[in-house]
Amino acid sequence: MMTLEQAIHEENRRIRFLRIISDLLVQLLMSGRVSMSEADSIIGGVRDFAMGLFPGKEPVFDLIYMPRFRRALMESGAYEDVPTLKVLEGGRSILGDVESRN
Repeated sequence: MMTLEQAIHEENRRIRFLRIISDLLVQLLMSGRVSMSEADSIIGGVRDFAMGLFPGKEPVFDLIYMPRFRRALMESGAYEDVPTLKVLEGGRSILGDVESRN
């Protein structure tokens, strides 16, 4: 059984790991080197990964990270139109069917 201190340490470790993954994803999205469908798939994978770290926290992920990813796509200038990132309710597509300008 974990002590409170161990549980806090473990939670902080998972938070740092998710922060690193999301920072890397933002850098990738800002580079404009991926198509919109690839971005959709990668964002979905990061979301699934986050749900593995923090089960049941989908609304928190959608509130904190999805706007950040959308902003990265818009600011990169590599995409003609960035759709609203959807809050998923068991669906798979996060971005929609918008193609990149590349």
